[in-house]
Amino acid sequence: MTSLYANPKYYEIAFSYRDIPQEVQVMTELICRYSLIQAKRVLEFGCGNSPHMEELLRLGYTYVGIDLSPEMLEYSRQKAEMFDCHIELHQQNMVDFSLDTPVDFAYTMLGSLYVQSTEELVSHFASVSKALNPGGLYLLDWCVDFTWLGDTDDSWVVEQDGIVTYVQHSTRLINFLEQTFEETIDLAVDDHGTTHRLRQTSIRRAIYPQEFFLVTGEAGFEYIGGWNNWNLHEPLQGTEELVERPIMVLRRA
Repeated sequence: MTSLYANPKYYEIAFSYRDIPQEVQVMTELICRYSLIQAKRVLEFGCGNSPHMEELLRLGYTYVGIDLSPEMLEYSRQKAEMFDCHIELHQQNMVDFSLDTPVDFAYTMLGSLYVQSTEELVSHFASVSKALNPGGLYLLDWCVDFTWLGDTDDSWVVEQDGIVTYVQHSTRLINFLEQTFEETIDLAVDDHGTTHRLRQTSIRRAIYPQEFFLVTGEAGFEYIGGWNNWNLHEPLQGTEELVERPIMVLRRA
């Protein structure tokens, strides 16, 4: 199959079910409440097609993105040119990266914290600590696991401008001790009668709350809070029966 990440347009459609303006509104509200510095430069890890970029640029932020896919980065660059805006894009690994100029706010969306070991997890937060100005926030969307590692299957359909994407998302346990699993995203596309089959497979490490607090604390972060399903009226208490797309917020000490 063709690589999903090499086809940014179809990837963008497949994951366009989100309310991007509402998510940016939550991010700006968190900045107003908890950031100790004025946020001007924002950094997205695993930026892909940079779905929040337009809203952030419209609000006057400088957008910085990190991703390994040259196709995704070029797609984001072309979008920025359409808005006649300057952005910074870096083809780097989120595990061990560096920036010439630090940022004031950082975020990772849709569980896109791609680490495969404890060492990589520690390295990621150490790198973020160096790249984020003291007092700035780091928001993680769906990156911390509140249920034990296991096999999962999910599917959804999104249609946009006559293009239909059929998405299959699955995870398969590899090793309990190493907390590793294989994630597969299969995409069937009907583009006005022309069909495509796309796939992306990754090996990932699950991240649980206790180790999240430990690793981030050692990297120089303080835990600000967590909220269920991007709802700032639903703070995580640890007793929820269902935790869906939680966001966790850290502040660089």
